[in-house]
Amino acid sequence: MKDVNVLVGKRIQDRRKELGITATTLAKQIGISQQQLSRYERGTNRINVTHLVAICRKLETTITWFFLDCFEEDNKKGAVNKLETQYVPMAETIIGKNGC
Repeated sequence: MKDVNVLVGKRIQDRRKELGITATTLAKQIGISQQQLSRYERGTNRINVTHLVAICRKLETTITWFFLDCFEEDNKKGAVNKLETQYVPMAETIIGKNGC
């Protein structure tokens, strides 16, 4: 799984750009430096919850929206891993590796 900080930061950046808000403007609106916002968006710094809530308000979105990619990737991996680690070996045992 990718780092959650990177996934959340990417969503912040995507939404900010979608709304046409500059990093400098958003940073000022929530009371941090543009450099700090950039670190959040790149995922190099963990975002402060207070700042994330402020970003949610300014970007007009729910807090859960920022975490959607975190859970989707797990679900995809889980399905593939379950298939490869449980169902394929079981099928090979029952019908043989060549399907006969």
